[in-house]
Amino acid sequence: MLESLLRPKKAEKRPWDVFFIAVMFSFIGVSFALQIFPAQASVFAVSLITIMFMPLFQKIFELEEKKDYKLHKNILARHKKLFYVMGAFFLGTIVALSFIYVFFPNARAAFEMQEDWFKSQGKTITGNATEGEDFSLFLINNTQVLIIMFILSTIFGAGAIFILTWNASVIAVYVGFGINSFIRDGVSPEIAYLLGVPAGLGSIALHGVPEIGAYFVAALAGGMLSVGIIREKFKGHFEKIFIDSVIFLGIAEVLIIIAAFLEAYV
Repeated sequence: MLESLLRPKKAEKRPWDVFFIAVMFSFIGVSFALQIFPAQASVFAVSLITIMFMPLFQKIFELEEKKDYKLHKNILARHKKLFYVMGAFFLGTIVALSFIYVFFPNARAAFEMQEDWFKSQGKTITGNATEGEDFSLFLINNTQVLIIMFILSTIFGAGAIFILTWNASVIAVYVGFGINSFIRDGVSPEIAYLLGVPAGLGSIALHGVPEIGAYFVAALAGGMLSVGIIREKFKGHFEKIFIDSVIFLGIAEVLIIIAAFLEAYV
């Protein structure tokens, strides 16, 4: 029933609808995860949000694969509406999960793995590493995530949405850390949230925008290739679809390099 709330064409015309649906799905995902599998709620919540969005993105990838090559010769302009949809989905998930993290302390079990990830990253990235070593570490780690997203998206269409949702949940916890620091300084929770969300997102925007953008592009590349293989069976327009996917993957890696450089040196 929930998947019927959004249609691909409607989502591309009104991406803000996707934002509000993402907020709703995030609350539903966390609530059910805490009730059904409280010990594994952090993974199950991400999985439920992914499952609820899978039908939409699978249909959107099919829609993107059908787009006229002559109508939009610019490869990025041809699929820009999808990027708006993915951005709205990603932002809505961050906003909702950060709200839950701050205002519902009893739901912290749904964020245990994300908190553990930050602890592990603190041990790995900080310390005595030089900027050059940081750059290599960021580049290797993010490239690995990029490849995984492309493979997942190719194997089962919108499979990369799981990785995007996981990243959104990690960023939500990071934003939650910032909001809680405002609260500890005496700011009211409501004002802290209104200040903390843009402050938290702004603090990682410089390297975060190209990095997340790269994941969007990789998800599109794999999703289109998956649909192309099924529909074209390596015939017809498959060559054009394959070339597009390779170009998108190359663009994604360039964005990853830029993001790693900004994160390490700026």
